[in-house]
Amino acid sequence: MSLPLIDLSAGTRALHAAAIDHALRGPGFFAVRGHGVDAGARDAVFNAAHRFFALPDDTKARWHVDLHPTGLKRGFDPIGWQALDVGQPHDLKESYYIGVEAIGPNQWPDEALVPGFCVACHGYMHAMESVARRLMGLFELALGLRAGHFDGFMRHPTCTTRLLHYPPQPADAAPGQIGCGAHTDWGALTLLAQDEAGGLQVQTADGWIDVPPDPEVLIVNAGDMMPRWTNDRWRSTPHRVINRHGGRDRWSIAYFFDLDAEASIEPLPVCVSATNPPRYPPITAGQHLVEMYLRTTVTRVS
Repeated sequence: MSLPLIDLSAGTRALHAAAIDHALRGPGFFAVRGHGVDAGARDAVFNAAHRFFALPDDTKARWHVDLHPTGLKRGFDPIGWQALDVGQPHDLKESYYIGVEAIGPNQWPDEALVPGFCVACHGYMHAMESVARRLMGLFELALGLRAGHFDGFMRHPTCTTRLLHYPPQPADAAPGQIGCGAHTDWGALTLLAQDEAGGLQVQTADGWIDVPPDPEVLIVNAGDMMPRWTNDRWRSTPHRVINRHGGRDRWSIAYFFDLDAEASIEPLPVCVSATNPPRYPPITAGQHLVEMYLRTTVTRVS
């Protein structure tokens, strides 16, 4: 089984919307090409990630997420900081969180240490937001909603970009310890760019399937907000990363499109009927994200 592939540069919006509906009713994942993201913007942010994660651990720790002056979870989180599969050993990855500056300041590495890091990340985030908003418009069409229905939920979305580095899987890893434990994403949708190393797996009814790496496509999946919104019409599917291919490092960039913090999410009227009543109570997007972050965080620095 392979993920559905949608070429946004070919065909009609109606065909794209129908393909998205089919994918999110099924595997909960699909891939897109023809998304319009400039390869130079992608290459620049991957290069910035390589240079940052090559710094010594004590240098990277200067921008630890728990050292943010306002408490925002922005900055570096080291290996051992998170266990996305709650109850399993910590994930074998390190990452760097970057958010929307209008909502709160990011922590940026010193320009002298990682030249161009901030500029590269801003360029990439801008490109990803354009793709995400385009997809949200197709989601409206797929659900039979009027154009612009979701606009009021994404006036100032709390989008997060996460630069991810997975070192080679060590031979002495604890049982069940992998690059990224099985989990679902938390927001509306995720856009994932990955290098050629592979390792991403998606859970299906027939078991875990490998997602072949292709730098030219973006992997898209629905987060946990979508089942709440669509009353389980669309799936938020478990996935994981096992970095065991060739003993090499794996690099990826996840862009989480997570809606306005104060947006109240509850089943859409078009997804509710007398025989399919609402399955979820209302919750704000911000409250949901905070609860999920705290659930998966392993340790903190004082």
